Amino acid sequence: MSLTTTLDTGAGVSVKKPRALPRRVFVWGAAALFTLAGLSLSGYLILRARMAVPQAVVSMAWPDAGIPLASRSPTYAGRGLKPAPDPRLVEALPIGLLPKIADDGTRPATVYARPVAPVSGPLADSPRIAVLVTGAGIGHLATVEAMVKLSPDISIALSPYSSDIERQAADIRGEGHELFLDMPVSQHDEAYGSAGPSALSDTFDADINHNRLRWALSRLSGYVGVNGHFLDRVKGDGPVMAALSEVGERGLTLFDLGGEKAPLQLDVILQSQAIDKALAQLEQNARMKGQAIGLAGTTPLAIDRVKNWSAGLTARGFRLVPVSALLPSNGVQ
Repeated sequence: MSLTTTLDTGAGVSVKKPRALPRRVFVWGAAALFTLAGLSLSGYLILRARMAVPQAVVSMAWPDAGIPLASRSPTYAGRGLKPAPDPRLVEALPIGLLPKIADDGTRPATVYARPVAPVSGPLADSPRIAVLVTGAGIGHLATVEAMVKLSPDISIALSPYSSDIERQAADIRGEGHELFLDMPVSQHDEAYGSAGPSALSDTFDADINHNRLRWALSRLSGYVGVNGHFLDRVKGDGPVMAALSEVGERGLTLFDLGGEKAPLQLDVILQSQAIDKALAQLEQNARMKGQAIGLAGTTPLAIDRVKNWSAGLTARGFRLVPVSALLPSNGVQ
């Protein structure tokens, strides 16, 4: 398209005069600029959203002890366990307060366990089932959901990496749940990995593992024992197991989540049907052996399925008991 026209000036000289651009050219140009600007802004916002660090759970403060939780169930009111620690069961060390066996032989595993309600009749001889919710404390909302929705006979294990862990422990015990310490253990030949910076590992010597164990033990009070993947991740005669001997010496239960006696993981597949199937298998195991222990994480789905399942457990001929009721108080399970 030509943008010029030729004029005759009368002197035989042709002069080219610029032709005005059509209005539609300006319209198209403006539309293209607006479109380009919009795409650039959208791309920036999308990139920023993808790069942002989620803040909904990790930065949320634990609910203040003086403010009642809106979702707290009145069904469990008044079933709280005694405040911890018991002064008889505490040893003050530079790293913090560690549990110990009292001078009269009283063990923390016994004092901090949730009492089993006495029953009579046919239910007294019915199969017993316990459930441990692991990995609590990291996600505050999920931890609150677990402690207020689930029966107090379901035990909860707190991660030592939890922030505000003492208040969490007090609130969980206040809802009636007994506590375990969820000890991180690295996989074989892994110094850290997904288990975190203070995990036990056979790649370190016994002294380092011993110091890490004591750090974890000092993080909270009022727990029955220490749970973790031990025999399936570390050597039976290695430095980790050498350090873990202190657990029993302090009157705590050592609950191994791996090995031959590993409890049944209920939420390997995070689908309602799969979790319900695992819970049915847990009941079958209890009928065969007289007792069974299941494990679940703190996902909302797992919490809801376990809550619904436990509501009808007695009617199906089972007793729901705390994990401590199915473990030895002075040895390794």
